[in-house]
Amino acid sequence: MISKTRLGTVVAAVVLGVIGVAGLAQQAIRQPANHPQAEIARSAVLRLDAGESPGAVIPAAKVDIARSTDPFVIVVDGQRAVLASSASLDGEVVLPPPGVFDYVRSHGEDQITWQPAAGVRSWIVVDAFRGGFVIAGRSPADGEAAGYLLMFWGSLAAVGLAALSAVGVVVLR
Repeated sequence: MISKTRLGTVVAAVVLGVIGVAGLAQQAIRQPANHPQAEIARSAVLRLDAGESPGAVIPAAKVDIARSTDPFVIVVDGQRAVLASSASLDGEVVLPPPGVFDYVRSHGEDQITWQPAAGVRSWIVVDAFRGGFVIAGRSPADGEAAGYLLMFWGSLAAVGLAALSAVGVVVLR
């Protein structure tokens, strides 16, 4: 017969293991989230540095960043004046804060989560080219939905294991 202490230890280890695996899986979902934007931004920078026009490097489809999960590109000059954009919010082109551009100017590419308005978030990559900056982004809605689903099932598994341990403790009495 297994002791209550040993059962409690085993159950606690399993529950912590489930939570740890769920956390690692959530990070595995989040880490590659900036990959498409990074590739888009780097490609646009190469093309702009090769002499292409800003309008030539943005996607043809216009994206309302409050409603769409499609990728978007914004090209601005060194003073943050918009040169071309496939993105808008309420009909206007919005830009990250000036500090983002200062950071990119000093350190190179930056990958951040940006919230231009309440309830509107984007995973963006900002990179510099000879004449300004490229912002490539997309909504985190798809990736976050997968992460939330994973956390839900992981939490449900942890609760189920805790319930089983409670039953085990009652049976051992």
